[in-house]
Amino acid sequence: MGPNPRYIYGTSVAQSVFIRHRKGRGVYQLCWKEQGRERTKSFKTRHEAEQEKHRRLQLIAQGCTPEPFDGLSTREKRDLFFLHDRAINNGYHLWDAVQTHEKFLSNERPPAVEISEAVAMCLQDKEAEGDSPRTLQSLRSVLYRFAAHCSGKALCDVKTADAVAFVDGMDISLRTRLGYLGDLRTFYSCALKKCLLKNNPINEAMPGKATRRRIMQAKRTRRMEQVLSVEECHLLLNWTEKNDPDLLVYPVLCLFAGLRPEQEATGIDWPSITISHITVDATIAKDGETRIIEPLTPNLVEWIRFIDSKGLNPFPLRNLRRRWDRVKQVLDRKWPHDAMRHSYASYHFAMFGNAGLTAKNLGHPDTTLLRKDYNGAATKVEAGRFWKILPWSGSGNYPCNDLDSLNYPIQYQSEQI
Repeated sequence: MGPNPRYIYGTSVAQSVFIRHRKGRGVYQLCWKEQGRERTKSFKTRHEAEQEKHRRLQLIAQGCTPEPFDGLSTREKRDLFFLHDRAINNGYHLWDAVQTHEKFLSNERPPAVEISEAVAMCLQDKEAEGDSPRTLQSLRSVLYRFAAHCSGKALCDVKTADAVAFVDGMDISLRTRLGYLGDLRTFYSCALKKCLLKNNPINEAMPGKATRRRIMQAKRTRRMEQVLSVEECHLLLNWTEKNDPDLLVYPVLCLFAGLRPEQEATGIDWPSITISHITVDATIAKDGETRIIEPLTPNLVEWIRFIDSKGLNPFPLRNLRRRWDRVKQVLDRKWPHDAMRHSYASYHFAMFGNAGLTAKNLGHPDTTLLRKDYNGAATKVEAGRFWKILPWSGSGNYPCNDLDSLNYPIQYQSEQI
């Protein structure tokens, strides 16, 4: 009767034969020591691995050390024989082929970098390139959520389907979905530059030209809805002037100078605002470049004089969100996104037809976006009424009713659209 295999359980011999679960590969590896080296064999199920472990422990208990090839199946042995025979017939050793292929794989396979680590590298590069804080904040928001969605995965293991599932799992518009995919494509482009990937999987997820055209057309339709009517502008300014005069400079700068409400209109100081021009410093501009808004429309000049004559001290704008939420309630409808800046762009372009001037004042790099999104968003008649809005006279009427009497500067002569 042979030795009882249970005799060695719990000893150092038994501990040298163990099962390792490789989750990433989806296999169970049986590991053991043989001739001073660790040997492994993979199984699809833990049950198969346990059976092989029990067999090896029995052989060890009987004093028999199995040869490595004893655990191979007949088919695996036959394959090895044919490979060995082919190598000999072609004049090379089988190990030569193995080493050459491993070298090829090491050159082809990108390094396994965790997606969260790749996100941090991308954001660091974008900050070093000089992207504005607002751009970085928007990109950071999308990439952090994407990293959480693909938590635990290496960057090279994230496929196109993962990106599609990420954006499909959110309740967002088609335009926002396109923007998210654009941010992800930017992220993978950074990874390509660092040789962390061989291709950009987001390219396959991007919609075709026809679909993008329909999405952008829908965006232009919504842009018209985001323009405040002249009556709504009257209401906002009138209510603010009467109930919160220290806040009046905020809608005036957004409506009549086109400043961005989140950063520029809140970060500017009063010395940067004159009756001849307004200076938007690089520290608060979205593109990180200083721009000068000029010439100012006559009604904006009157608003600046009016605020200055009241001896108001508008900056800094404290508790802005709470105060502005009170003002927006006078419209009795959902507040359109970036409504005041969109209104400025639409009315300025409709009134003066000078795309270059409007784009310069907005801080756009060129007129492409302006012509696509704001052309036709307002009529010239509506624009004429908008640019006649002046400080409240107390009588319920605005002093100026004659557009010609505003004496617009020569720089506002229309160009061909």
